[in-house]
Amino acid sequence: MASSLQSLVKPGVSTRNDFPVKKSKMALLIIDIQSELTKVDRTSEEYKHKIGFPRMIENTKRLLEAVRENRRSRVTTGSEVIFTYLEALTDDSRDVSLDYKLSGELSNLPCPSNPAKFLPGISPIAGEDICLPKSSCSVFQSTKLEYILRNLQIEQLVICGQLTNQCVESAVRDAADLGFFVTVVDDACAANSADCHEKGMHGMTGFSRRLSTDQLLEEICDSELEFDTKQPDPFTYTANRPITSPSKQERSTEVLKQQVDKGMQTALIRSLRGAGVKFIRFAIVDAYNTIRCKQVPLQHISCPIMHPVSIAEVCFAGLPTHQDVPIAPNLCAKNVLSLQPDFASLRILPYSPKTAMVMCTAHDQLTQELSPLCTRGLLKSVLHEARVSLGIEFCVGAEIEFMMYKELNNGAFDPADLSTFANSTTLNDQEDFICSVYDQLQEQDIPVELIHAESAPGQLEIVLSYSDDVLQLADNVLFAQETIRNVAKQHNMKALFLPKTSMSTAGNGLHLHFSFREVGSSQNAFSDPGKESGVSRKGESFIEGLLEHLPSLLSFSLPTVNSHRRVGAGCWTGSSVEWSKEDKEVPIRVCLDLHTAEATNVEFKLSDATANIYLELAMILSAGMDGMKNAKRLRPPIASADDAAPLPKSLQESLDCLKHDEVLLSVLGPELRIAYIAVRESEAKNEKTLEEELATALARA
Repeated sequence: MASSLQSLVKPGVSTRNDFPVKKSKMALLIIDIQSELTKVDRTSEEYKHKIGFPRMIENTKRLLEAVRENRRSRVTTGSEVIFTYLEALTDDSRDVSLDYKLSGELSNLPCPSNPAKFLPGISPIAGEDICLPKSSCSVFQSTKLEYILRNLQIEQLVICGQLTNQCVESAVRDAADLGFFVTVVDDACAANSADCHEKGMHGMTGFSRRLSTDQLLEEICDSELEFDTKQPDPFTYTANRPITSPSKQERSTEVLKQQVDKGMQTALIRSLRGAGVKFIRFAIVDAYNTIRCKQVPLQHISCPIMHPVSIAEVCFAGLPTHQDVPIAPNLCAKNVLSLQPDFASLRILPYSPKTAMVMCTAHDQLTQELSPLCTRGLLKSVLHEARVSLGIEFCVGAEIEFMMYKELNNGAFDPADLSTFANSTTLNDQEDFICSVYDQLQEQDIPVELIHAESAPGQLEIVLSYSDDVLQLADNVLFAQETIRNVAKQHNMKALFLPKTSMSTAGNGLHLHFSFREVGSSQNAFSDPGKESGVSRKGESFIEGLLEHLPSLLSFSLPTVNSHRRVGAGCWTGSSVEWSKEDKEVPIRVCLDLHTAEATNVEFKLSDATANIYLELAMILSAGMDGMKNAKRLRPPIASADDAAPLPKSLQESLDCLKHDEVLLSVLGPELRIAYIAVRESEAKNEKTLEEELATALARA
């Protein structure tokens, strides 16, 4: 039986460094990292908002991810995550400590009616992490933390948070006095100034070990062995001899998968340089589907690559698609957001081979908190919510439609051919173009499932492979559209994704397909062959959620005046709120397997390429999740569209529906909601003729 760590201490001989952190013995204690306490006054000391807080937040995320990953793979105890945060037990804060009552703003803490708010990426997982509200500086004095740690058989505490010289130092000293082995993570703590931080760290010297985040992560990655005095072997721990570390080859790669460290980034830069890349584009997509990016020469990029570029927040949700003049009343050029690259999305662009592009999330420049205007971050949050609250993971597929135009001798443009649906003419005539697109998509690791001619002249559809990585699928849609546009130029053509180019021909859509599975399972949980609908109970609730919110969803999936020109009876889009199996004339279609005739997914047809794919997916999934959370019953399919409620006939009508949809508005959040509705209403009023829309699209293609 494993003995306690204290029993292994040899008085006067052992030191704290003889007891490295062990997964089975440790808990991560995160102190007071909450929204109310990390908002930085822009007049505060530069250290606080440019160094201390951003560094603490970034490194705490790394620690949290690593400990949670260890917890998932543990076989015994340990690797616990404990959040302690300031929150009173009463709404008037009468229960807070005398010290806090005498400390100005701390006398009025978050409370039951206005609870503490956590930061994106540093938030507790309900049912897994432990949350302890406190109403004084000392977590041990104002909570039952010691009692909980004893029950969990925790002997080692890894502590991070704020303020270093106040609540952190208090917790460290108390923990040491109570017999816990304490490690403080220096660069995951912060104070109001560099001097205060260093004084706090110095005050903990006799009570704890002091490590950096990198050192701590390497330590828990290296230390796999348990303390056991019954079966000693060459690796058994003794107080006067540290454990022999596993070799580099034997080390777990768990942490490296969580965070691209400085060494890996250096290798990435070298690899890009070796491939002939000279620039990296750091890109985001604004709320209205404009790609905004800044390009940095490779030789000017240093590691670690954290936030190399920034963009004014008004550019994320304040500018309409037709001009760079701010419309949103709540946004201006005063505040700046930094771009944090997601290196999983990085691609070398085959059509611009000296350039690589990486998709980013937007963060407050001072606190590094995820911006509420960041649509890519919003999609990530919705996917996380699905895992935590519903225990499901979504799978998504996309069908990209576009039209090819060629220039005539007189300077006008006509469709590249006069083909019809699934006709071989387009495939034959445009084979070189199609092969170039396919090859360049493959170079970017974007899998293609199907290519065929669509109904309109010069129209093609490229179906991207169904994916269980929804964020990557969204990235793939974006990269695929950019590739198609640029390859078309290489072939002296223009590719248009405009939803409607002529009222006498079919339009361009971007149909989306959805299913889901239980977390940890590979089985499609959308299907249930035993039910009349062929769809599982959760799947039916998902569809009903889509139907209930469908009028509002059009604000995001058909977000332009031109979008609504494509919708109507006989247009294979649907014109009313209804669903059916395999009926291509309804907006929500349950798709059946060609071989088994079982339901596999649900198709959302009221979507086109003018939508911001991240925002659109976030809202569609949220609507479906609302149905699942409330176990809504699916309405029966309607025999005739005349019996169903009509869809909004314009962008303004869909925006009016959105204004009364509390569920979707809450997902948007107040800042994005105000900006999005204002800009889209402005565009609705700025309606142009179809001919003007086509001319603008051709000029920009």
